Amino acid sequence: MDWSRGRRFLVGLAAVYLVGLAVLVAGPWGWALNRLTVACYVRFRHDWPIAPAWVAPEHYGVLLNVVLFVPLGALFVLLTRRPWWQAALAAAAGSTAIELVQGLWLAREGTWQDVAANTLGAALGALLVSPRARRR
Repeated sequence: MDWSRGRRFLVGLAAVYLVGLAVLVAGPWGWALNRLTVACYVRFRHDWPIAPAWVAPEHYGVLLNVVLFVPLGALFVLLTRRPWWQAALAAAAGSTAIELVQGLWLAREGTWQDVAANTLGAALGALLVSPRARRR
């Protein structure tokens, strides 16, 4: 696949991801997301007992925030060819804006813990693709 075709694919993927992210963070999904974290807790603590005893439902919420931003960091590096730490900084700024909007204008609770988890996720995604992006 040539670079221009691959770049168009990545731009399309980024657009779909960003629309999905906007719907997720702006929608009234707080209760449903809390239920998802409890369902993860029950599944991995009781149904498939692979989680340690100290893991609580809140930990799954943090993990889901990390996973949510992994694609953002990866796409940022692949599309801009910038270093991983710039992806992390951009994610920190964007996540801070999201949490402020959620806390001020939406019926959601914005937290600094979410900003940290989102930034970590973007940094991980950026680090995962950084060697590949450098080769191009």
